[in-house]
Amino acid sequence: MQLNSFFAEAVRTVVANWMAGKTLHQCVEALSDPVQFSEEQLPAVHEQLQANGVSLQQLKDLAWSEPYLHLQDVFPIAGLDDELPETPVAFLPVPDCRATAAARASAVLCLATIESSVVSYASENDGHLFVNLVVLAGQGQMVEKSKDAMRGHTDGVFFPIRGERDETYPNFAPSPDFVCLSGLRNPNATETTVMPLKEVLTGLTDEEIDELCQPQFTISPQKTFREGLALAMNWQSQRPPRIDNRRVLFRRAEGSWIRFSHSSVAAPILTAQGGEEPDIDAANPANSAYQSFIENCRKNESGVVVRPGDILLVNNRIGLHGRSEVGGEAGGTSRWLLRTYGLETGDLAAEQRYQGSSYKLYP
Repeated sequence: MQLNSFFAEAVRTVVANWMAGKTLHQCVEALSDPVQFSEEQLPAVHEQLQANGVSLQQLKDLAWSEPYLHLQDVFPIAGLDDELPETPVAFLPVPDCRATAAARASAVLCLATIESSVVSYASENDGHLFVNLVVLAGQGQMVEKSKDAMRGHTDGVFFPIRGERDETYPNFAPSPDFVCLSGLRNPNATETTVMPLKEVLTGLTDEEIDELCQPQFTISPQKTFREGLALAMNWQSQRPPRIDNRRVLFRRAEGSWIRFSHSSVAAPILTAQGGEEPDIDAANPANSAYQSFIENCRKNESGVVVRPGDILLVNNRIGLHGRSEVGGEAGGTSRWLLRTYGLETGDLAAEQRYQGSSYKLYP
């Protein structure tokens, strides 16, 4: 798509010009305040786009009409003045080198171009703006999960969608509008999978769609959020935090929006008797709608290979995403993406922001 090419070219040019003549320390220091960095560099992106007859509004409209934008060769990997280090073996820290600085600067500007600010959540990964998506070292459930295929989901599923407040936790900020993935290594061409919501819903009946819009589902935090959210909620139970009677599908003026996770969203359950574990209420039409939605996600899955230098912007409202199996060993030259989030933040209240940070949100 030509608009994608103009988008990638504009960001690539601006980031290259910005980094030229700067030390690594100067680049990293500037990126510590992504709001200021965006304000300073976005006019240059706009100028580059205008030279090709493209407006910022065109790209924003594109980002809100498609489940994802795949921008290729946005930032250079080869030819930088230092070598990319070995792939990290944990979410944090992101190593500082010119390649990761270029990846971060490009991600910030890609999101700013579509009027979205980079954000993080204090309850996930200590609120760091960028994290490594890699095969983790060690043993345990999280390590195995980092190697396995991942089913379709939206990120920050526990949080409300933008424009709404959670009835029990009104200070919680919305989930992100966009998930931004920047490619540093992908030796086995592992695919990021995307499921367009529009196509998934096309295979459902009107009755099933109505069920998904009803406040009757139980939602738990995704694993990387659990510890931080338990603290924010003062959650005393040994089981993961949860909220009941929530919707997963929302009818908006812009069209339908989704929040969903196979592992973190549960259909209505029967009331447990005599201390037994609760069971799914198979007779409830919401359960049938839930199962149909999962099946249609599987049927409408397509793959995108995020190669070194690429950026993938997944619309977290109208597209679910996952990945194919990664496998392999941690470290070395294994798969390495950087991830950050984007959100339109103009309507956020002060209590939804984390004090002392321009990008960190509560909780």
